[in-house]
Amino acid sequence: MDDRISGCTSMKLTSAEGNVYWFRTCDLKDDIWKGGAHMVSWPAGQEIALEGQDQPLRSRYSFAGIANSPKDSWLMDGINEAGLIGGLQYLNEGTSAGEPGEGREGVVGMEILTRLLAVCGTAEEVVRQAENIQILDIPVGERKVPATMHYIFVDAKGKTAILEAADPSNPGILKAYRDRENIGVMANSPTYDRQLENLSWYMSQSPELRYGINGDPVSRLDFDGVEVRADETASHVSVNGSYPASFASCDRFIRAAMVKALNQNGRSFSDRQMLAFGAGLMHTVFEPHTAGIFHYVWFDEQQRPLKQQDSYTQYLIMYSAAERELYIQPYDSTGWTRLKLCDCPASRIERHPIGRSGMDGVTESRDIPAEG
Repeated sequence: MDDRISGCTSMKLTSAEGNVYWFRTCDLKDDIWKGGAHMVSWPAGQEIALEGQDQPLRSRYSFAGIANSPKDSWLMDGINEAGLIGGLQYLNEGTSAGEPGEGREGVVGMEILTRLLAVCGTAEEVVRQAENIQILDIPVGERKVPATMHYIFVDAKGKTAILEAADPSNPGILKAYRDRENIGVMANSPTYDRQLENLSWYMSQSPELRYGINGDPVSRLDFDGVEVRADETASHVSVNGSYPASFASCDRFIRAAMVKALNQNGRSFSDRQMLAFGAGLMHTVFEPHTAGIFHYVWFDEQQRPLKQQDSYTQYLIMYSAAERELYIQPYDSTGWTRLKLCDCPASRIERHPIGRSGMDGVTESRDIPAEG
């Protein structure tokens, strides 16, 4: 993937009423809106011409999301009418192939969300479809670049699937972390199994968790039935057990996992509160404009930051699986733009405006009715 992609963090939350939400930050070094990013919807029954495929794909479901270029099919995240939500994020170890192997369907890395949201209704369907897919390099002008990314899908019942093609001996072949194998949180490098091990090691080292709440140690965390236990022998990329403050992907993963678990995976919040409180959790990983000194992949053996890179959050987005809608807040706006899938055209692809005024969504005090 091109070197503008540098970060992103996401988490699944479930409200007190049992409804599923998915949040993500999109973190890049350049302004994606100037590069052609936009919000787009696709109707059911639409023919979709994917890169390098002889036959167009016909969508089973309508879907909508955020495209990261002038191409409507290059989605960063999206939702379909079955309530399936998907997002892609940078993965340094991600691999892709120049062409598909025999018997495999080749899908360009930036079009995997379009490919799967168009025809899949559940996370398990995503996993079954992915078994036959090989991720292909991404065309950028006259050249092709590796698709260094991984993918997360969350369905309306709260089931999740994470897909990674990170084996250099089998480039582009996807490995799935099914619902009982992931915690509904994703950042970037390292690979998902190592992120979970690093979280286990952190839990064993954290003075806050060892002391716990009122002296009751916290040695395990529950993520919607998936348990992570403290393990001081686990492989790790963190340096110490202090609550991590950097924008390194391993640190963002720990912060997101901790705030998710300590808020009962979202069940601390009602549906009415979810946008405000869920966004508050995500602001623990929201990247301000910086010189890149605190954004890196991880530490090397000499505890030096690797791959430092400028980055800042381009947008924060929330998807509601039950309502089939999204709320997006660009970096330069205080307000949210809502798009409901049921309001999108049923016969054509449509691009939708996003509020970009710096003071969007601010309610004047004089307009609020007095209590009593």
